[in-house]
Amino acid sequence: MNENHFFKPTILYRKFLILDSIDKNKDITQRELSKEVGVAVSMINSYLNEYEKEGLIKKNYQSTKTVYYYLTKKGIEKKKVLNIGYLNSSLGVYNKAKKNIIDFLNQIIIKGYKNILLYGAGEVAEILLQTIALSHDFPLNVICVIDDDVDKHEKTIVSKKIIPVEAIEGIEHDGILISSYTNNKIIIDKLKAKNYDSKKIIQFFD
Repeated sequence: MNENHFFKPTILYRKFLILDSIDKNKDITQRELSKEVGVAVSMINSYLNEYEKEGLIKKNYQSTKTVYYYLTKKGIEKKKVLNIGYLNSSLGVYNKAKKNIIDFLNQIIIKGYKNILLYGAGEVAEILLQTIALSHDFPLNVICVIDDDVDKHEKTIVSKKIIPVEAIEGIEHDGILISSYTNNKIIIDKLKAKNYDSKKIIQFFD
């Protein structure tokens, strides 16, 4: 199934996925398409029949069970149009989400934080770091990222070194931003257990 688990696929998005999948793999099966799009095989069969009537695809029967699918010139053009529409919609969602993160980070800056550490080297940290990196000259510096997973130590995430919490001593910083939703409370308790100044703990998931 496609990796977009957040949004409910629309008919147009399914059309784009199917045409794109066929364009990349002419011998893709209906069962493989059903997994890619996340609908029943019977639904895929209906879509393919519909696209063939619209002149978007052609079928080439190799046997009674094996069918190759090809995009026609009209199908290729349709895929490009759908792709632009998909990118445009995605960009709108991205810009709204980015603004929310920028607003949050600006509030941190207003409170006097300039050099911070993140705690949690997962998806949240990656999004925060990428947002800062893409906002040129953003006045907030992430020094490095803390994580309790020893397998991540000494590795990097968006060019920031991942360190154990024990390594923060000696690192001058204004605060620690918890960049984990799942372990938010666990991290707070862990920092408090280490007598870390609670006033320097910044919560993204408050």
